[in-house]
Amino acid sequence: MTDYKASVRETVYSVVEGEGSPWADRGFFVVDILCKGAVGDEIEVSVDSDGQTGVGIDDCASLSREISARLVETLPGTVIDGVAEEADFSLTVMSAGLGQPLRLGRQYEKLVRRASAGGTLPRVDVLFKDGRKLAGAVLCGIGYDGAADGGADVPAAIEVMYETKELLPGRKRKETVEKRERVALSDTKAVTEYFEFR
Repeated sequence: MTDYKASVRETVYSVVEGEGSPWADRGFFVVDILCKGAVGDEIEVSVDSDGQTGVGIDDCASLSREISARLVETLPGTVIDGVAEEADFSLTVMSAGLGQPLRLGRQYEKLVRRASAGGTLPRVDVLFKDGRKLAGAVLCGIGYDGAADGGADVPAAIEVMYETKELLPGRKRKETVEKRERVALSDTKAVTEYFEFR
């Protein structure tokens, strides 16, 4: 039996990003696909998508119908008491939303474009595995060099600029200094878009 997870991934990518896909033409892309279950039991498929101009609820509903129709054709069915049955699966299609970690280079690039269009600087929150956090750091660069997992669209590092207070030589009080840091994404738990509520 073929690996159904590979079939699901291939089907979803084909619908959303494939050659001639109207979704790809509109700038949509897949952020993540999760599959649970086994053929013969219920298979749960969850698709996290994003787009250059965002993904609305109507887009998610339309994508869900299209992916579902293709999965019915793709996933192997079962035979119960001599009767062929379609594969039993559930599908959830959602938009990469506020507070969700940035995973793909296209998400970082979208953040930079949106900030530039609004006349602001792109800002991120960085949560490190060691517990350190940078809140509202300015995203200065995206590094793809040495991206080991996930292919060409998964950054290996980002460069950020932030302010911190430090005791400088010859001073009695801490002063605000600006720092730039290259952050290996393998050292982070999550990088999310920074939001400031006023």
